[in-house]
Amino acid sequence: MADQSSTSFSHNTMIPFLTRILTEIGRSVAVLMALGLVIIFLAGGLTQLYVDWNAFEKDDIAKLLPSLQGIRDEWEIHQDTLLKQHIPATLWATVTGLSMAIALGLFLAAIMDLVPIIRWVLYPLLIISQTIPIFAIAIILILLFGFEFGPKIIVVTLFCFFPITINTLSGFQSVNPLHTSLLRSLGANPLQLWWKVRLPTALPSFFSGLRIAATYSVVGAVIGEYVGSGNGLGKFLQRSYQSFASDQVFLAVVVIAALSVLFVVLTTLIELLVLRWRYAGHQPHREGLFSRVSRYFKTTQEYVQLKPQNEGTSLPIETKPEPYTKGINS
Repeated sequence: MADQSSTSFSHNTMIPFLTRILTEIGRSVAVLMALGLVIIFLAGGLTQLYVDWNAFEKDDIAKLLPSLQGIRDEWEIHQDTLLKQHIPATLWATVTGLSMAIALGLFLAAIMDLVPIIRWVLYPLLIISQTIPIFAIAIILILLFGFEFGPKIIVVTLFCFFPITINTLSGFQSVNPLHTSLLRSLGANPLQLWWKVRLPTALPSFFSGLRIAATYSVVGAVIGEYVGSGNGLGKFLQRSYQSFASDQVFLAVVVIAALSVLFVVLTTLIELLVLRWRYAGHQPHREGLFSRVSRYFKTTQEYVQLKPQNEGTSLPIETKPEPYTKGINS
């Protein structure tokens, strides 16, 4: 009887152990296969780039890439046109579309956070909306809204709302349950919980998405202008490209990159102002040389004052307190 019980016990313990071993082996094989595929495609891509680079004539690079002086000369020629027509038009479409993207992204993230059913319905649709080629959307928008600023603003909005929505939703879902339980125990209603706990927790994630959206915003405006008509950096880039003026093309690229960096810097500054309560405790304390020297001398002085006067002892003499006998004698 004892032999049967021991046999059944060993059998019951061996099956989960073998299952776990086989699961770990299968997981390791899957990871190694995925890593191998990545390495194979990486090697193929690098080989293709190497072959294409060797097939290209090195003398043609100097003809294609303009010099800094050429870009500066083009800026001197087209400075008035860029500052008075193209850059203001691009900035108007960018700021307007980015503002609409912020409002749309916050609204969708809040709705999906408050209503889980809507989240399960809208999330796949948001993913699908980012798989549609933006040039096809721009052409349809031009047919619907004409050649003015409407299609450009909508293109910027479609470019920018997705990272804002996804990052803000992730921020809403990262709320500490202890905070909500505490406010719920104090009698807070769902709206107060969302305003006092969920929204402040989601603000850092919102600004992370906003930085990504600010990077894409100028590019979205340029694409809308490239497809449409009127003024703007996209139209300036298209005309430069069609006239084979490489200096003007690179000038437009430099201006677009500078505007993108400007928007990211402004977003970071706004984040520092809005979330100053978050960054106040994370600033490292940098002690200067004078402060370190003063602290050293102060510590040395305190040590000298506490040093025992007896030459034969290295530690201060401990004095035992007298026993408290007043209450006992009385």
